[in-house]
Amino acid sequence: MNEPHSSIENQFKAEIYEIRIQGHFHDRWAERFEGLTITRESDGTTVLCGPLPDQTALHSILLRIRDMNLKLISVNQAESAAPET
Repeated sequence: MNEPHSSIENQFKAEIYEIRIQGHFHDRWAERFEGLTITRESDGTTVLCGPLPDQTALHSILLRIRDMNLKLISVNQAESAAPET
């Protein structure tokens, strides 16, 4: 059974996620979030943003947030990123 070309392309696109956490955390924790951009907002939240290759990577980040006892506010899928070449 042949699948449409577009569904094959979608398998290779990283999705951009925006993860909002209550509070600000120390810069040394940045390495735990696999290269996501960390932005400390003036409202006292921290936003982690960037491409994640799949749901496994997303769940890995969410587990780290849980294990660090940080309060998760929201997770939003922003857009698709082009595949790296």
